[in-house]
Amino acid sequence: MNPFSLARTAGIAVLIHLISSIPGSAVPSEPPASPQVAAAMQPYLDSHKLAGIIGIVADREGKVRYRNIAGYADAEAKKPISEDNVFWVASMSKMFVGASIMLLADEGKISLDDPVAKFIPELGKWMVVTEKDPDHILLKPLARPVTIRHILSHTSGLTGLSELQQLAGADTTSLKARAIPSVTGPLQAQPGEKYAYGNQGMNIAARIVEILSGMPYEQFLQQRFFDPLEMKETTFWPSEAQIARLANAYGPNKDGSACVRGSVGFLTPPFSDRAHRFPEAGGGLFSTTHDILRYGMMLANNGELAGKRYLSPAAMDELRKEQTGTTKLNYSLGYHLRNGMFGHDGAYGTDLSVNPKTGMIAIFMVQCTSGDQWKARDQFLQAATEAFSKPE
Repeated sequence: MNPFSLARTAGIAVLIHLISSIPGSAVPSEPPASPQVAAAMQPYLDSHKLAGIIGIVADREGKVRYRNIAGYADAEAKKPISEDNVFWVASMSKMFVGASIMLLADEGKISLDDPVAKFIPELGKWMVVTEKDPDHILLKPLARPVTIRHILSHTSGLTGLSELQQLAGADTTSLKARAIPSVTGPLQAQPGEKYAYGNQGMNIAARIVEILSGMPYEQFLQQRFFDPLEMKETTFWPSEAQIARLANAYGPNKDGSACVRGSVGFLTPPFSDRAHRFPEAGGGLFSTTHDILRYGMMLANNGELAGKRYLSPAAMDELRKEQTGTTKLNYSLGYHLRNGMFGHDGAYGTDLSVNPKTGMIAIFMVQCTSGDQWKARDQFLQAATEAFSKPE
């Protein structure tokens, strides 16, 4: 090190010492790990049900109260998991569909009770299965129109994926191409009468966003949410550099002695291919801990962040309330409702949960293929809530 570098380093050290000696001016420290969260997650790590976890507990101002990071993003290489990692957030993508529709509702361009056929006339030709056995299927007309509310709350009667997606792949055709053929696969129930979770309704809603905004769905998300919220790494097409930081997905081997790597089989590699891959609005996004926290802060602040309003209080009310009609399940418009919190999870266990009353933002970032992610997520949320409720 040259003399100038030595002098500069020494000067910085003296400055830090002087600042830390001033009352109330301590040098900021990293948020602590929550003992409750650590205790809840350790059994999953020990049994290799989870290879690595990031658990963030923050308030609505974005202050991280607790940060738990443990395990590996690459178990074979013993590469620790970190907030630099990129995650496939899967069905967390649904939150942005609901938010996009509500943004357009705020602008007076759409109503939740509008029939989808108002925007895509071909969808008025749906029929409904009323009898089915190996020898015959009996179809009847719609008893009522399928509405925007139905497709966002999984009560439309649609199957999980369109026939086109089932044959060609989830992300190999455009949203426009996927929407129209959905009429060839009949509804499995009359609109509003049954809840059936899936992605097809979300993709149709995203296509309607394209029609009303006059731009591709991914461009709408970029302009209206990702860019202004500084969500710089949230995308349907992670770059090669982002893929190099992708946290690997794992589950335990048969005797639980080690992790076995899985893959993002739902999507079509290479994930950076914009020429042959298209947005899967119900489950195609990749993101980071930082970006999910930014979105969570907007939700926790009732649709506003840093002086910019994204969604009206009325729109936020719609996203926070149960929307499944007579089925009365804990689901809204692309948002799960759970123990006073709202948000969404993804297939491999990633989760954002926001408590609008306390302002708690809980983020769980994992990539788990075994099915243990849901119990782990629930235990994380319980521990996070207990930790957040304690005085600072």
